[in-house]
Amino acid sequence: MVNLNMSKYTIITLDEAPSTNSWALENVSNLDDGAVVFTTHQTDGRGRYNRKWVFDNSDNIYMSIVLKPKDVKCYPFANLTQYLSVVVCKFLNSKFALDAKIKWPNDILVNGAKISGILAETYTNNNKIEAVVLGLGLNVNMKHETLEKIDQKAVSISELLRGYYDCDKLVRDLLDLFYLGYDEFVSLGFNAIKDYYVSKCDFLGKNIFIRENEGKKSYFAKAIDENGLLIAIDENMKECKIITGDLLC
Repeated sequence: MVNLNMSKYTIITLDEAPSTNSWALENVSNLDDGAVVFTTHQTDGRGRYNRKWVFDNSDNIYMSIVLKPKDVKCYPFANLTQYLSVVVCKFLNSKFALDAKIKWPNDILVNGAKISGILAETYTNNNKIEAVVLGLGLNVNMKHETLEKIDQKAVSISELLRGYYDCDKLVRDLLDLFYLGYDEFVSLGFNAIKDYYVSKCDFLGKNIFIRENEGKKSYFAKAIDENGLLIAIDENMKECKIITGDLLC
């Protein structure tokens, strides 16, 4: 394990970890606000609904940002993953000229294939939120044969651009971009990112399916509201706001 002190944050680099989110949550009381846990080899990663992230021996980015907001009541917890999804889209576009899209609420796709997943988990003490751990998995150097093992269409930067990329450098670039707009996001909430976020949601105006519990329901995706919720029209032509669920295009 290596600790690297940066101006805005401390990066804790692990040779390997079951999950950077789990490691951060277990050590959260000893981590400062803004601390980043990073590894290129994650053996037991998970996404939303406890889905497993396929492990391989390629260098990918698995990182978790520890955030300890002072004003919990005004902090935009509900939109934090959406903020990071915007950061990742901007990063992929500016760094690699990749036209990334957002699959509501926070999966990142390139050419219809998943390249990144995001998971936020809170740490509570005496029923009070003391920290949120914001996790990101980004397929950087994952090989074609490993991508094919994933239970959904997936892609990596290396697969798209036929190169090999330094994850340490990419992490710093990602974090610089994250903190560039972070204060504005904390102040304004979803309104700080709404226009860009909506521009990346190419499922809007289309018929979609949302996985709910053990089944799925069909909707028409109408819009994203001012709180980042999906406004949809169900099979009975009733407008509703969807808070959680997997979007299946």
